[in-house]
Amino acid sequence: MTDTSDAAGRRPARTVLTRRAGPVPDATATAAVASNAYDDLTRVLAPVIGDLGVIAMTNRALHLEVREYPWLPARQPGAADTQFAQFIDALKRQEPAVATDATAAVFEAMLGLLATFIGEPLTARLVQQAWPDAFSSTDTEGT
Repeated sequence: MTDTSDAAGRRPARTVLTRRAGPVPDATATAAVASNAYDDLTRVLAPVIGDLGVIAMTNRALHLEVREYPWLPARQPGAADTQFAQFIDALKRQEPAVATDATAAVFEAMLGLLATFIGEPLTARLVQQAWPDAFSSTDTEGT
C-alpha cells in the first residue's frame, strides 16, 4: 500500500483506537471502541459508497485479514449484512493487544480497498471526517 497506510489506514485507526480506549484497555473496551469507530466510519462512507458498499468492503476486509487472524468470523453464504458484529464479539475473547492489532488491520484493509476505488486523497479526507480525534493539528494542516 502506498500513502494510504499512513494517511488513511493503520496509523489513524490505531491512533483512534488507543485514544478512545484509554491507557490500559481490556478486550471488551477495545471491542466497544472498535464498534464506535466503525459506526463513525460508516456514517461518513455510506453517503459515498452506499450501505451495501460499506457491507461489501467490510466483509472483504475481514476475509483478507483471516490469514493473520484465523479467529475472524467467516462469511455466511446468503447473508446480506456485515459480519462486523461477529468480529466485535470475537474481539472480546482476544488479548487486548491482539484485539487492537486485528482491529487496526481490518480498518487498514477497509481503507485500502476504499482508496483503490475512490483514491487516496478522498479516502484521507473521509477518514479525517470520521475520526477527527485520530489527527493532530499538524496532521490536518496539509490537507
